[in-house]
Amino acid sequence: MQNRLALAETIRTLKARYCRYVDTHMWVDLAALFARKPTMRFVGEDGVLLAQFDAVDEFVAVTKAYLSGVKSIHQVHNDEIDIVSESEISAVWSMEDYLVFPGGNDGRPASMHGYGHYHETWRLEDGQWRLAHLELRRTILEIKPKENAA
Repeated sequence: MQNRLALAETIRTLKARYCRYVDTHMWVDLAALFARKPTMRFVGEDGVLLAQFDAVDEFVAVTKAYLSGVKSIHQVHNDEIDIVSESEISAVWSMEDYLVFPGGNDGRPASMHGYGHYHETWRLEDGQWRLAHLELRRTILEIKPKENAA
């Protein structure tokens, strides 16, 4: 098995890329981080399932549309990385994100600021570590609505 520290560092680098690709709208690169058949779940602070995806193309399309024109920052901290086997790694990350939406009456808020934890499974596919399961469990989500122009 590859050195445990080197494996953990590889997963940290890939997760950092995930955050950067979302913030810089690098959708093709984001999609390439995922396994062939991933699962993605997004859970609100009340435990209610907000969104679920079983295909990378659908996840990227929805994310791309929602983040159109958005300035954002996604950060992960305090990683807990467990090497399950030679081909599977489990990771939990504390996260914070802040999104500023463009003006206009498009149904999106003015901004969002949230915290929570990513629970992930990374699998070795074709010699590359890929994100096989991602579940974001929110602990705090502050949404600032747009002010009505009267």
